[in-house]
Order: sequence, then structure tokens, then C-alpha cells
Amino acid sequence: MSTLLSTPKTLPFNQPLTLSQSEHCLAITSQVPLRTLSSALIGDGFGSTHCFANFHVDKNYDGRTPVADLRAWLGAQGLPSLSIAMMTAVRLSNASIVSMPLAQREHGVMALVTAGTGNAVDITALHSQDPRLVAGTINVFVFVDAQLTDGALVNTCLSITEAKVQALYKAGIMDTYSGTAATGTSTDCVCVAATQQGTQTPYAGSGTSLGRAIGRAVYQATLNSLACSSEGFV
Repeated sequence: MSTLLSTPKTLPFNQPLTLSQSEHCLAITSQVPLRTLSSALIGDGFGSTHCFANFHVDKNYDGRTPVADLRAWLGAQGLPSLSIAMMTAVRLSNASIVSMPLAQREHGVMALVTAGTGNAVDITALHSQDPRLVAGTINVFVFVDAQLTDGALVNTCLSITEAKVQALYKAGIMDTYSGTAATGTSTDCVCVAATQQGTQTPYAGSGTSLGRAIGRAVYQATLNSLACSSEGFV
């Protein structure tokens, strides 16, 4: 997985972010380290990094050694080992980027989403047999030009999840095992990255302008990506 990344292009975010892409890798780079919270296999938990990667895998990828594979792919692309790295069977050309204003900043929040729903699931449904051995995944990266406490970073993850569920409901995505509305997929991954600029905020939920900006960005980016996918809606 060593295909050449494209020439970096500037992303619609208040602080300098660039995107490089190939058929197999999508890489976002910040000029300065960002404060992060992620569920990714590489770069999980709280941390700090300036590089974020989303790798495409074949739908038949066996997934036996995902951490080792991600580390190898980062090295092959010349990306830092301390990146946050995810993987998806969704074509990276289906990625959607949506930015929203925040206070006086035109692009204070930006979401990048790749969405596939072949393994869509209703987390509240019970199944006697449910292997979920199919391709899918909704990967969400959210960049926030604000100074967030650790609690606000967690709050951002809640806002992302609420928006993702609403987008799936709007798209009519169902859990095919239970016949009920899907709440996500069995392999979803999320990353929040904050510039830590400005006045510190402890909140990023639906009762705040920040939370609503995050929600709108993730909602629209998820719908856009689903619309590009044969698994999505048009």
C-alpha cells in the first residue's frame, strides 16, 4: 500500500490543514500538533498529533493484524508513526468534507466522513447469531478551532454520535438482522482534534453553538458520503 499521495491541498478550516490522497490513503496534516481524542487503533485515547490517516482496505481484508498493518501502511506512505490511523472498505473518493462557522470564524469546525453501511447495526437489538463479517464502517474526523477540556472532547464525541444517528435515520439505513433502524455500523471509528486556541470551553453538546456546529457538519458530511456510496441513498 505504497501508492503516491497527491499534492497537498488546503482544507476549509480556520487553522492550516492540508489533505493528500491516493486510492489507498487519505492523509490530513496540521502545521501544529492538535489535542486529540480517538477510538482509532493507532492513536487511541487522549493525545496530540499533527497527522491523521484513513486507509482503504479491500472488502475481503481479513483483519487479523490491523495494528501491525496500519503501522506498516503509515511507514509505506512516509507518515509519522504517531499519526491517528483508521481503515475502511469504503472508497476514499466517497469522503465528504463539510465546514461550519463558529463564532467569528468562518471555518471553525470541519468534519471529514467516509461512510459505508454494509455492516449497519442497531445497537439496542438482540441477535442470536450476528457475525457482521461484511464490509462497511463510518469513520469520522472532526477538527475544532477551540480550546477544549478533556470533558469537552468527550462531549464532542457524543455530539458526533447524535448527528451520525440522525443522518442514518434520514437516509433510512436499517439493521438487516433486526429490521430496525441502524444506529451505526459494527466498526465505526471517531477522532476529535482541537487547536486549543481561544478561551477554554468545558462544553460541546447540543446546548452550545459549538455542539450544534459539530452536529450540522457531521450530519451533512455523513449524508453526502452515503449519497456517494452504492450502500447509501440518493
